[in-house]
Amino acid sequence: MNRIAALAEIIRSAKADAMLLTGEVNLMYALKATALEGQCLVLADGSAVFVTDGRYTEAAEAELCPRGFRVVTRTNTSGLYDYLRALLEEYEVKELMYEDDVLTVDQFAFIREKLPCSFHPIGRSILALRARKSEEEIADIVTAQRIAEQALARLLPELYTGMTEREAAARLNYYMALLGSEKPSFDTILLFGESTSRPHGVPGDRKLRSGDFVLADFGAVYHGYHSDMTRTVAYGSATGEMRKVYETVLSAQKAAQEAASAGRLCNELHFAAAKVIEDAGYGDCFTHALGHSVGLEIHEMPVAAPRCEDVLCDGIVMTDEPGIYMPGKFGVRIEDMLVISGKAAVNLTKFPKELQILPENIPQ
Repeated sequence: MNRIAALAEIIRSAKADAMLLTGEVNLMYALKATALEGQCLVLADGSAVFVTDGRYTEAAEAELCPRGFRVVTRTNTSGLYDYLRALLEEYEVKELMYEDDVLTVDQFAFIREKLPCSFHPIGRSILALRARKSEEEIADIVTAQRIAEQALARLLPELYTGMTEREAAARLNYYMALLGSEKPSFDTILLFGESTSRPHGVPGDRKLRSGDFVLADFGAVYHGYHSDMTRTVAYGSATGEMRKVYETVLSAQKAAQEAASAGRLCNELHFAAAKVIEDAGYGDCFTHALGHSVGLEIHEMPVAAPRCEDVLCDGIVMTDEPGIYMPGKFGVRIEDMLVISGKAAVNLTKFPKELQILPENIPQ
């Protein structure tokens, strides 16, 4: 119940009585469970009640009751807010915290009408808790990352002249699933040739040709936790310009990692990478922020962006993904995940980063 204890501390600091969690990600965080649906009422004394329906009762009781949760099952004939209202009265909740970053205006108006209490926004307090990953959370992210790495290692030797981006992406997703991923972290980006100049391009019917760059940006999910990586490899051959751009991006990525330490501002990572790219003459070709935090969501706070002046602290898992994009020609991005740990960030990504030139596979 450590997470519940931390949430209870937020409640007490706000001088409230309880907190109502309804958002999918916050529920996963509080419950340490990914397959339950319902609402969780966290009390200031550190106790918690999970309200669900008959589809999830057995699983909820098995997972949550041994950890001190109370599970309440509502019937099909009674409204959810009848149960919540009864719980607020039972626990004498007068001041309730709500997820102002989750509920729509309409949903909040409905809750305020149905529940007899005063409301206080949670704000960024849960996001701040989730930003600092525990050893258990980092272990799940690492497991997801190893699944992704193994999937890419299977795919690369199978690339062949004439394969479409769509087929390559489908194979990569399939291998991640076989290796234990719950789902892709996001829609897999897998691009060939001139398509690689689009940072968030969508795999299509472009066929692989000798001399292409192949860019794969993807991730796996394990116990709800996401991984994220990008690798760019050459197929058949690489020109001098391709090699120069690749080495520039790799140097920029290393510079950002060296800047990643507790106590520094998030934007310093971006500026460290951007300077390397600018000095090499490609400043206009780096068109996005350096990175973002990763956890139960693929994009979390804080971010390694020019305008983010949040202070890095131990436990943040941040992507380091500089890129150079040359429309009509090619693009290169290299991405690792770093966990902030004192003065030296730990790289959670183990897949090789030196430029790989894959041999051509020509169907007979």
